Amino acid sequence: MAASDLSPVQEQVLKEVGLPPLESTMIEAIRLRSAESLDLPSLLNLLEACNALYRAGHPLISDALYDEVFVAALQRRDPDNPFLHEVEPEPALEGKTVALPQRMLSTDKAYSKDELARWLERLYKAAEELGEDPDTLLVRATPKLDGYAAYDDGERLYTRGDGVRGQDITRAFERGLQVAKGGTRGLGPGEIVISRSYFEQFLSREFENSRNIQAAIIAEKNVEPSVLKAIEAGACVFYPFAILPEWVGAAVELLPQFDAICTRLWQAEDYDIDGIIFEAKSPSLKSHLGATRKFHRWQIAYKTNTESAVVEVLSVTPQTSRTGRISPVAELVPTRLSGATISRATVHHYGMVKALGVGAGARIRLVRSG
Repeated sequence: MAASDLSPVQEQVLKEVGLPPLESTMIEAIRLRSAESLDLPSLLNLLEACNALYRAGHPLISDALYDEVFVAALQRRDPDNPFLHEVEPEPALEGKTVALPQRMLSTDKAYSKDELARWLERLYKAAEELGEDPDTLLVRATPKLDGYAAYDDGERLYTRGDGVRGQDITRAFERGLQVAKGGTRGLGPGEIVISRSYFEQFLSREFENSRNIQAAIIAEKNVEPSVLKAIEAGACVFYPFAILPEWVGAAVELLPQFDAICTRLWQAEDYDIDGIIFEAKSPSLKSHLGATRKFHRWQIAYKTNTESAVVEVLSVTPQTSRTGRISPVAELVPTRLSGATISRATVHHYGMVKALGVGAGARIRLVRSG
């Protein structure tokens, strides 16, 4: 099963950011999980649309599909394309930008232990080039918070923007936003997040997902009373990366202890977590490895794409695509999955409907992966 075509909200987001509607070829590419049928301009348009929808809190496809299929296709076809080397911005706000005290880069991603192992090999090689013993190389692991990236220099709070220039959002602290764990200001980069349990209990009926709350916290004006109440309750915080729960150990111990490390850190906080970040501890190694225009080479985020849910089918109705093709669509009991509420899913063709018995009352396993 795959999430159906764009919702009205997603279409409105694309319109607001000046992007054209997705063409039928792009929708079909998402359904097939393949970029082979897309020419380069269409591939770029799809990537820009997916990025804009994710940043607006209404994601169209999973991170894995975005990275492993469509970004990977662009890397093969046009490795020097500017899209691949720009830091993915947070949602745009009105107002002038200012220079950030420190560059804020995106984080490279790995979706398997094999990819993580290759990253470790790069660390070992760099250590040898510096004349350091690879066996003494230390690695830090922390939860990857799924929030709104920001930088606190003690006087002002900045959005990440394009990684070089952001916007002053100190007003969030003026509204009562606190530093997590009673921490102090000025600890550098971090994320604005909201308690997962608080969101589910008090805000899930008003907001589709927590990213909408994070954006509302820093809005220039017209902040909803429910958001202000969440700030006052301490449910919304700025969480500096420096004080995150962590595992620190020898790099050679990482893979043998990988499952235990991930399990502990993924459950360490009552905030949305969408991965685990690994980074080298050695300042000299960090300096030696440096960064691309987009990522630090000494850091990587491990992510998974396994969230699914068993959902009841309410009915199956025909849907006509932009090309005139008729496809069956399963109307579902609305279910939250991967940060979005899913109520419809394509069933590809009526042969599948008949073969699998997909109809009112049937229960299916839904994976939001495209």
